[in-house]
Amino acid sequence: MAAVLQQSLADLEGFLSFVPDSGVREPPAGVMILQATSHGVSAYPPGTLLFSPVVLAEDEPPAGRFAPGETLEFQRNDPARAAEVFRELTQSPDRGVRAGALLRLGRNLRKIGRNEEALRAFGQLARLGQTPVLGLPAELMARESAGSLLEGTGRIEELRKEASLLHEALWSGRWSLLRPAWEFHVEEAKRWFGAGPLTEREQNAFALSNAAESLYGRWIVEREARSRRAEKTGECPVLMTWDGTADRLAAVLAGPAYLASTWTPALQDGAVQGALIDADGHVLIGSVKKDGRQALRTAAATGLPGTLHATSVGPGPESAGLAGRRRLLLLGFAVLALSLLAGSYFIVRSIGREQAVARLQSEFVSAVSHEFRTPLTSLRQLSEMLSKGRIPTEDQRQKSYDILSHESERLQRLVESLLDLGRIEARAFRYHFEHLDPGAFVSGLVAEFRRQAAAQGYRVELSLEGEQPPLLADREALGLALRNLLDNAVRYSPDCRNVWVEAGREGGRLAIRVRDRGLGISGPEQKKIFRKFVRGAGSREAHIRGTGIGLTLASSIVEAHGGEICLESEPGKGSTFTILLPLEKKA
Repeated sequence: MAAVLQQSLADLEGFLSFVPDSGVREPPAGVMILQATSHGVSAYPPGTLLFSPVVLAEDEPPAGRFAPGETLEFQRNDPARAAEVFRELTQSPDRGVRAGALLRLGRNLRKIGRNEEALRAFGQLARLGQTPVLGLPAELMARESAGSLLEGTGRIEELRKEASLLHEALWSGRWSLLRPAWEFHVEEAKRWFGAGPLTEREQNAFALSNAAESLYGRWIVEREARSRRAEKTGECPVLMTWDGTADRLAAVLAGPAYLASTWTPALQDGAVQGALIDADGHVLIGSVKKDGRQALRTAAATGLPGTLHATSVGPGPESAGLAGRRRLLLLGFAVLALSLLAGSYFIVRSIGREQAVARLQSEFVSAVSHEFRTPLTSLRQLSEMLSKGRIPTEDQRQKSYDILSHESERLQRLVESLLDLGRIEARAFRYHFEHLDPGAFVSGLVAEFRRQAAAQGYRVELSLEGEQPPLLADREALGLALRNLLDNAVRYSPDCRNVWVEAGREGGRLAIRVRDRGLGISGPEQKKIFRKFVRGAGSREAHIRGTGIGLTLASSIVEAHGGEICLESEPGKGSTFTILLPLEKKA
């Protein structure tokens, strides 16, 4: 089994020196060849890279060429005369000038209600293909502008046709785009076209492109030499092998389609069932059987990008002599293990604790880095596009401002959570207790959170049980604890889009329940889920990002109020977190 996989890997590495159109053997289906420098990236076969880790800026005509027309359009509010100025520029022999003029001509024709002429202008713009206009390909700008016009005039059937062409072009890797720009236009096409779940081809293409972006980012930082790696995007595994120098990267990426046709059959070799497992114990390729004799071969021993796990499906014959020798060997190992165990127990336990803390801290740093990097990437991309005038319409600019505001709030919440946790652990957090109306407090916070949840497609249902006595609490701190529970309910419920909140009296205490139908938490994990940096295995397997401090923060705040948090959960059926707080007795 290992030999077959090693030979397949060697065959893939033979393409590291591949040169297109050189007459040599073409790479098999489902395989991408990536070649990159610090200045650009190319992929073969063409169209396999949906979005590029880096896009070189191409020269465009100086803004002064369009200044007279834009002065008439924006300063004098005369789109009719502006359209005539831009119409003359469409006759320029310079493709860049023609592209910029056609975009502006269509925009002004739309303003004066000459929509058919505007669509013809956008059609001419689309034929200029990759010619850059405001930093994006002319065809992409043309389809985006035409779609916006058709949407604004209620021409639904034509809009769907235009959106279908845009969707097809984006998923065929026709244009060289950065990931934020690609994702923005994919969502726009999906909104117009109403596209359903991703097809298998689209999942494979996205997995390869995502792996290429990850590998390029690793090479830019580390400049690694020859290496191998396997990773998963969702449920799609990708195998990567590469050869990097200080100024050049050559890589071969094998996607799910190739692995399903080559590696998966090799891992199911008759009476032996095999799987490739990463360093964290996640199954990358194949499947793990719990029954039967099992064997492991490490990545260091096989040269494969993971640990090879093999399980014998059948018992197989075994001689009496071999069984006797095995028993003697096992007995010897048992005696040796018992001898060593007595002296090394406390050392091993101490090392285990240190390693667990180190692993949790490493996962926390990685998660926080991702939580910071994702909004910062969006902020940088949109800020650059806005500052350079690359977003032509007011609708698109407003959407960009909304995204900037949302991502800034997300960063602020993350920083404040980290600071609050530090203050609480240092016992420097100051609570400001006041008398609160429990019903009004919970209703107000849920109403505020509903707006955030609705933007992600979630519904929050609230149920209040009668009038309650006053609650002595810190409004901001208790609100932070409840928001963390609501955030978790949304974050870890990828399938069910409903979250339920209930508030009522339970004995002499106020009970606030947050219930979801998400991933759920297993029994053993429930005992330690409130510890700092601890996250459930289900969230890690689903590749759901998080910092592991939300429940710790909520638990500390509730305890400072003299209360407690209770958890009821079952894997696959969701979780219910209950905050129990003491109520003041009525006089």
